[in-house]
Amino acid sequence: MDMKVEKKPLKTIGRHVMIDLPELGYTGIDAKIDTGAFRTVIHCESAKLVRGENGREILEAVFDLDGDGPRIFRFEDFFRKDFKSSFGETENRYCIHTTIKIGRKKISSSVSLTDRSGMKFPVLIGRKTLLRKFLVDVSRKY
Repeated sequence: MDMKVEKKPLKTIGRHVMIDLPELGYTGIDAKIDTGAFRTVIHCESAKLVRGENGREILEAVFDLDGDGPRIFRFEDFFRKDFKSSFGETENRYCIHTTIKIGRKKISSSVSLTDRSGMKFPVLIGRKTLLRKFLVDVSRKY
């Protein structure tokens, strides 16, 4: 018996989207779609390692994605990775796992943290987050 599985059509999004980061308590964050970037990037004011109560290293990160003031988060699940900028410079960044909500779709994704204070968008959505979930129409904004 030959059974065909129908694929649902991918949702089309524009080059900008409004996202929620429910695990970080942020809603309605303006994000830019960047299909040239592999991993999603979130603006982080600062990130440092601290000792947890059990003596293990914990990542302490400070976010202010909505202009309402800094929020401090602690992550036990994190890693570091080298990233190359479009200018060819390498930066070693902390990465965390979090949920990104685009429209009704919740996506569990690893994201890198870096200072994007001079940038228009606090979040860049990379193609790893978008893969097999969305089509990007660059002629549309949202």
